[in-house]
Amino acid sequence: MPKYRYVAKDKQGKEFRGIVESVDKDQAQIKLNQLGLYSVFLEEVSAKARFGFLLKFLRAFAQINKVDLSLFAHQFSAMISAGLPLIKCLSILASDTDNKILKTAIDKVIFDVQNGLSLSAALAKHPRIFSNFFVSMVKSGETAGILPGVLKRIAIHLEKETELRQKITSAFAYPVVVVFVAIGAITFLLIFIIPVFVNVYKSLHLNLPLPTLSLIWLSNIMIRYWWLVFAVIIAIFYAFKRIREKNKKLSFFLDYFKLWMPIFGKLNRKIYTTRFIRTLGAMLASGVTLSRSLEVADEVLNNRVSSAVIRALQISINQGKTLTEVLEKQRLFSPLAVQMIATGEQSGTLEEMLNKTADFLDEDIDHIIKRLIIKLEPMLTFLVAILVGYIALAIYLPMFDILHNLGAR
Repeated sequence: MPKYRYVAKDKQGKEFRGIVESVDKDQAQIKLNQLGLYSVFLEEVSAKARFGFLLKFLRAFAQINKVDLSLFAHQFSAMISAGLPLIKCLSILASDTDNKILKTAIDKVIFDVQNGLSLSAALAKHPRIFSNFFVSMVKSGETAGILPGVLKRIAIHLEKETELRQKITSAFAYPVVVVFVAIGAITFLLIFIIPVFVNVYKSLHLNLPLPTLSLIWLSNIMIRYWWLVFAVIIAIFYAFKRIREKNKKLSFFLDYFKLWMPIFGKLNRKIYTTRFIRTLGAMLASGVTLSRSLEVADEVLNNRVSSAVIRALQISINQGKTLTEVLEKQRLFSPLAVQMIATGEQSGTLEEMLNKTADFLDEDIDHIIKRLIIKLEPMLTFLVAILVGYIALAIYLPMFDILHNLGAR
């Protein structure tokens, strides 16, 4: 008979864990209910159980992608609009999703809602899955009684975020592939080809030129100490990450550099502007206060430079000023975006104007990416040519010496 591992709670909220035997999952649920328990998590124990610790460890760091969340919000909105009860909607969503992490979270949300928590409060208990943006929007929809419409806005917002990310990823796929192929080819030459020439040169007792010696040195390191190379790279990455977390000045400098760096700075500023404006527009349209909308937008951007601008906006609003008064004094958001926001504030259509601006900036990002790729392709080709040329020169320079000596004889 199959066994099912469960996490369940009683009416007092006390948690119980264990394994129950039953013919199927539904019967296992009935057995738990007969014991006065309501399952939060129920899963069949299989051969995968031996990897349970590893799976649990991986899930602790896992996040749901925006595509799954967007689908969840779309389906949730449709069912609520059709008049289905909240618990029924969540149960259907839990059974319909293929994502086990999301399914587990929904099951826990169902339990919490059944025990008196609001939907937004239940969602807030899973911050790695449902962001502050998601929770704040749902809370606003619950308060105003417009939950279906808010869920639809969440779905659209997540779709736009996904489209933006996919647009950037697909655009830079070619340059990234070129870089990795070049690294792979150079590594192959250093590990397998250079040692062959080294043996030839040793047998001829040649005085090797500096480029060849440097290449042999790199080859020896890759062959003998490849593990150390990877260890050093990982250690540097980890140390840099830790130092950045603790050093606020370094973090600010890096965030500033990200926005104003050569070549990519303009694109990054456009992306940050688009995400800020779209988040702000979606939240204001759902009835979230401007102050709270700015807080969530700050979390979405996760950049210390933009945080400074948003803090100034919050102070300005508390003093009774407009968004435009602060935005006109900063350099992060483009003048066009600022003027569109100013128009929206003056006409009382700020939410609508924010969404139009975000859509326009999406098109602008498309053009910037296309121009950037046109510039990057020849630069990468030139860089790869230099590296391959250097390796070829280092390999063949001793041969030229051999030919010269033979000619002299």
